[in-house]
Amino acid sequence: MMQFKNQSSPPQKVFLSLKNVSKKYIQRNSESNTVLENINIQILDGEIVTILGKSGCGKSTLLNLIAGFENSFGGEILLNGKPVKDISPERIMMFQESALFPWLTAFQNVDFALKMAKVPKNQREKQAKHYLKIVGLSDYSNSYIHQLSGGMKQRVSLARALSLNPKILLMDEPFAALDITIKKTLYKELLNLHKKTRKTILFVTHNINEAVLLGDRVIVMSPRIYGIKKEYPIDIPKDQRDDDLSIKNIINQITADLYDNA
Repeated sequence: MMQFKNQSSPPQKVFLSLKNVSKKYIQRNSESNTVLENINIQILDGEIVTILGKSGCGKSTLLNLIAGFENSFGGEILLNGKPVKDISPERIMMFQESALFPWLTAFQNVDFALKMAKVPKNQREKQAKHYLKIVGLSDYSNSYIHQLSGGMKQRVSLARALSLNPKILLMDEPFAALDITIKKTLYKELLNLHKKTRKTILFVTHNINEAVLLGDRVIVMSPRIYGIKKEYPIDIPKDQRDDDLSIKNIINQITADLYDNA
């Protein structure tokens, strides 16, 4: 199942490993409802891997397990060789909704996250300003959340997540509610940030174009098999993907895979 690019070059470090991961929910009648079954994924250090699938395929559940929001599952999840247990600042989740405190400013939202992470007060201001600058919001650091557009709110969320210096950034359809123009801007910003930070990113989406434009690999999930249907490594440089004919062919292949009901 797993395919890695540039096989002739020295292998990259496997950073996140999922081994035979399964998830079932027990219903009121004591019957079990399978959501995930025997998921095996290896994420390399510094990769952006996008997980694509229809609603109900278990992609968000998978992200929740990696984040540590749920501890009851089969199999094993390892981050840097260590079992994932409970939530941790090593694994930060960014959601579709910004989940910011509207009564605080952009700066105060980032500062509060740092405070909860027990970052010393004399370091918090510098770090908060630094990450707001990285996402292009220095001029809006004293603006309250209700004064910001949807795209700006997601930038604040991204600044907050990055300020905690997670080992892996988990993104659950963070741009789904935004219009296409704002999305494209945020795609570029996310990719620029990735170049600077080399953070490992696991990005869940139901948008095929988004998955292909952002991912080093696209993992397609299917609700019919409770798991991974196919994986697409993408070797085309991200800054060339908008107009590349090969990308259009990949999008067509993934579209066929996604909607063939298998």
